[in-house]
Order: sequence, then structure tokens, then C-alpha cells
Amino acid sequence: MSGKIIVIGSMNADLVVHSPRMPQIGETLTGSRFQVNAGGKGLNQAVAIAKLGGSASFCGCVGNDSNGELLLNELKGSNVDFKGLKTSEAPTGIAMITVIDGNNFIILDPGANEKLTPEVVEEYSGLIAESDFCVMQLEIPVKTVLKVCEIAEKSDTKILLNPAPYKELPDEIFTKIDYIIPNEHEAYDLTGVYPDNEENTEKAILKLRQKGAKNVIITLGERGCSYNIGDEIIFKPALKTEVVDTTSAGDTFIGGLVSSLSQNKTLSDSVDFATKASAITVSREGASKSIPYADEIE
Repeated sequence: MSGKIIVIGSMNADLVVHSPRMPQIGETLTGSRFQVNAGGKGLNQAVAIAKLGGSASFCGCVGNDSNGELLLNELKGSNVDFKGLKTSEAPTGIAMITVIDGNNFIILDPGANEKLTPEVVEEYSGLIAESDFCVMQLEIPVKTVLKVCEIAEKSDTKILLNPAPYKELPDEIFTKIDYIIPNEHEAYDLTGVYPDNEENTEKAILKLRQKGAKNVIITLGERGCSYNIGDEIIFKPALKTEVVDTTSAGDTFIGGLVSSLSQNKTLSDSVDFATKASAITVSREGASKSIPYADEIE
């Protein structure tokens, strides 16, 4: 039986266009395959948890607009229970995504995500306390992340933080994190060490553990990921697959990981499951719609 998971984070309408290359300053290119999808790291991770066998609720903020309805319908259709705020004070967050040869470049306007304040999440402190895992990202205010960590610490709810996009974090937050999952760029921003080889990856993991994080998992794109079990550092290669769109690969990895952990699987087994799930995601177009279901994973 799965434990309870609450995701506290961002939700955006993703405006996606495919391009043959990046334009030069002042240049206009003709793109193709424009789509408007439900996305945002928080929403994607919540949908991934639900699709991959976990029991998820979601706390976030949307604008009182058509994009907000799109996102709420996506959560409802994925059996994710929405808690949070629907506001007229700011529009729903937007992500402008350009996809080139399967890789993506993203510009965010956080919009209503900035309205997810400590006061809003404090209203759901009971839900946080009764959850086994709480998943967060940094597309919401850092002060909100810190407040959730303080609530979770009192109830032994395990915190899983995806520090994306990078923001400077207070030192005290690391000791409250059970699992921190940066990609290679965020790992560099957090530690000053770029994990471009095994030696530097080990150094980056050690630095994050010295800051206080209990478990560190660095996702390395097409190279896979690396993580620690105690003092042991393990490297897990990515599965070979045709890359169509990497937009929600990291979110799928996190959703698969915490979904598996919530079913009392080991960290190694959970990383294996998450790796398989993200490999399927990158072979498909879109954000949350590209995330596979648990029964698609061998």
C-alpha cells in the first residue's frame, strides 16, 4: 500500500513550439507543432506520482482564468486532489518552451505561483503532517519552502526538494531535507563543483551532504544519475532511447522515485524505476501528457 504524498509547488500553462535552431537577436524563425499543455514542475511531479502508482495531493496557486482551468482539469483527470488558491490577483503561471532536436529552452513567468505564500501553506499544515512524503521545487517562494520544511520536521514527514530553478537557499534548510535532487547545473550552482565526471560528481554529492542533506541524487541527463547510500556513491546510467522531447524528464524521474519510495521500495530500486519512467517520457512530446503509467514500465 502506498504512503501519502503531498506536492507543494508550481503549476504553469506550457506554450510549446518546435524550432530548427535558436534564432539570432532580431531574427524571426518559422516554428511548428505549437501546443498549449498543462505543466509546471509541481503539477508535472504530482501527475507523475499519480500515474506511476503513488497517492498524491497537490497544493498550489492558479489564476482565475482559462489557463487555470486547464491545469485544474489536468490534476482532476489524473486523480490528484487539488488544495490551494485560485486567485484574481495574478494570472496563471506561463512557461514559454522552445524545443530544438529534443532539447528544450524555457522562460518562466511565475504569475500566481508567487501567491503560494507561507500563510497559504500553513492552512494545510495538517495535510502536510499526515503525509509520508512532501515534494517541493523552487518555482515557488523560498520562504514558503522553508515554512513547509519547518511544518514537516515536526511530524517526521520526509522532504524531497528539487532545487529547480536554482535560487539561493538559507543554510538551515539543508538539514531539513531528506532527499535533494538537483540536475547537473543546479548541483554546480549549489556547490561550485560541476559534475562533469565521476570525481566531480562525488565531490558535489559530498558538499551537499556536508551542508546537511541526508540523501543526494544528481540527475545527469543522457549520462543518467548519481546518488549516495550512506557514504557509498552509486552511478546509474540512463537507458538508451530515442529522444523526442526532454521537457518533463526530470519531473517524471522525481515522481517515479517518490512513488516507489512511498511503497517501501529501496532507494536503489526506486532509482531504477524512476530511470525507466523518464526514459519513456523523453521518447514522447509534451509535459505532463508524456508521463507514462506504472503498467507501461517493465
